[in-house]
Amino acid sequence: MDEIDIDTRVTEERTVIDVTGTRDVAVVVRSASGERIYLPPEDFDEPVSDSPYTSPYQGGSGIDGEESPYGGGAGSTRGVVETAEGFRITHPETATEFDVYRGDDKE
Repeated sequence: MDEIDIDTRVTEERTVIDVTGTRDVAVVVRSASGERIYLPPEDFDEPVSDSPYTSPYQGGSGIDGEESPYGGGAGSTRGVVETAEGFRITHPETATEFDVYRGDDKE
């Protein structure tokens, strides 16, 4: 597997997570208001690196425009922006925990 880098900044007002080296991850952020799943922005034209696998994370629109990890049409990318080497997540609260889930490259 290729190396990925996660840079996290947590303040009293928000949490910013920069993912570089791949765009094939999902990030789950937990904070005082609960849990939120962030998927990379859809329709990236080019992958960050040559990846031998496709993403198992197919987002879709949920209730009231909230992002849902359960299929469907185009998902919301609120809080997620594309960067030159990956993407940045801006969560509107102090994170108490976060997990990163990466696709499996085994066929």
